Amino acid sequence: MSILFENTPQHEEVTPMVARYIDIKNSLKQAILNKEYRVGDKIPSERELAVRYEVTRVTLQKAMHMLEQEGFIERIHGKGMYVTKVIEDNVYLLNNGTSDSILGFSREFKDNVKVSSRLISLKTLKADDYIAGQLDIDENDDVHFIRRVRLVDNIPVLVEDSYIPCAVVDIIPEYILQNASLYEFIENKVGRKIKFYNSVIEASLFDDTLSALLESETGLPMLKVSGITKLEDGKTFNYSISYNRADKFKIKNSWVGK
Repeated sequence: MSILFENTPQHEEVTPMVARYIDIKNSLKQAILNKEYRVGDKIPSERELAVRYEVTRVTLQKAMHMLEQEGFIERIHGKGMYVTKVIEDNVYLLNNGTSDSILGFSREFKDNVKVSSRLISLKTLKADDYIAGQLDIDENDDVHFIRRVRLVDNIPVLVEDSYIPCAVVDIIPEYILQNASLYEFIENKVGRKIKFYNSVIEASLFDDTLSALLESETGLPMLKVSGITKLEDGKTFNYSISYNRADKFKIKNSWVGK
């Protein structure tokens, strides 16, 4: 029996302040991964960091809360903030609720690694009953079917299948799928923000077809992620299934009380 993990992040519109505190979070996270701050080290106070990054305490606190949620630091009352044990440098957090996973694989990881794609298939299909139900369209409506291998630093790490209604996006150029962000293209094409993502994660094993695409052995463990992504007006525009190498991705859940 599969064990399911469900994430339903609501994505807020990105503003300059949001971008700034995410930048600060990423900067401190990278410093921890680079061992500039080691496990058990006390990091500078919020006041000191606010001065260093030239931001308000409110902006800095947002960045620190994200680091705390992701499990990179812990706050000890009356003592300060300390680095906790982090995951291995070559393993990536999958569907991390505080990350930009809702904005697509390319934009989620682009600041830390080289992300590239290998297009396997791009064709138009008639939606069967199941796909139509996932996309909230009629059976036999036209959908784009896209299969890509996604690479991190030139290493194949996952196979991704996407079903996108042609009524939402009429044409998807191949060069976008190989050289750019699909979700960024869709936002620009339809003129609406991506707002909502709901996914289920389950354990499985790679079959012969998927293993060949990832240049790996058949039967290795994978994390299968099925998800629905919607625009800000509530329109479903993508039903996706990604088959992720379990040796390259981990699920990490952290809870921080208010």
